[in-house]
Amino acid sequence: GRYYESYNFAVGASTEPGSTFKLASYMIAMEHGFIDLDYKVETGNGSFEFYDKTMYDSKEGGYGTITVKEAFALSSNIGIARIIDKFYKADPQKFIDELYVMRLNEPLALEMPGEDSPVIKSANDASWSGISLPWISHGYEVAMTPMQILTFYNAVANNGKMVKPMLVKSVREHGRDVEVFEPVVLNERIASEETIEKAKEMLEEVVRSGTAMNLKDASYSIAGKTGTAQIADGRTGYDKGSHQASFCGYF
Repeated sequence: GRYYESYNFAVGASTEPGSTFKLASYMIAMEHGFIDLDYKVETGNGSFEFYDKTMYDSKEGGYGTITVKEAFALSSNIGIARIIDKFYKADPQKFIDELYVMRLNEPLALEMPGEDSPVIKSANDASWSGISLPWISHGYEVAMTPMQILTFYNAVANNGKMVKPMLVKSVREHGRDVEVFEPVVLNERIASEETIEKAKEMLEEVVRSGTAMNLKDASYSIAGKTGTAQIADGRTGYDKGSHQASFCGYF
C-alpha cells in the first residue's frame, strides 16, 4: 500500500519516440536543400506501401497533397516517410550521419545516475532493412529518453545551440559554494540559422492549426510537437491497443 518513486523515466526510459522525432527528419531534409515549408508531398488516402509493409496516417481517408508545414502540423507519418525515402533511399547513411552530427546518438552524461543511451543504428547495421529509413523518419526503429528528446527541442528554441541539461548549479556547505557548475555546450550549432527558423515556424503551426490546437488559447504562445508511438512488447511486435503519447515543446 505504499508509493515511492523507484525509477526516473525522464532519464532512464529509452523508447521509440514516435512523431516528436519527425522534427529532426524535416530539419535534415531542409538542411540539404531538398525541401522547404511550401514543398508539397502526396500523402494519398491514408495508407502507403513501403516494400511489404503498410504505413498509416491517423486520419481515415488521408490528407491528399499537402505542404511540408501542413504535414508536420497534422503529423502525417506518410508525409515525412515519403520525403526521407525519396531523397535518401540511394544513400541512407547520409541521413543517419546527419542525426549523428546533431548529436542525437550520444548520451547527455547527466550528473544523475541511470541515463539510458540513445539508439540510432547505422545503415550498415545487420538489422537494417528496406523499411528502416521510412520508419526511422517518424520515430520508430530508434530509441531516446524524454530528456534526450527535450535537449534537442531546447536546442531549436535556443537558436541551434545544444546545451547539456543543468540540474545542479552549485554545491554549498555552511552557506558557501564549494563547487560551482557552468553551462556545458554539447553542440554549438545543430543546423543553419535558416533551418532553425523554419523548424520554429513548423512547431508554432502545430499549436496554431495542428494536433496541439488545444494549447492555442493559453495566455502565452506555445510551440511544440505531439507524438504517439505504438508500444512494442518485444515478443509479438507492436500492440495496436497500447500507445505512448507525448508532447515536447517550449513557450
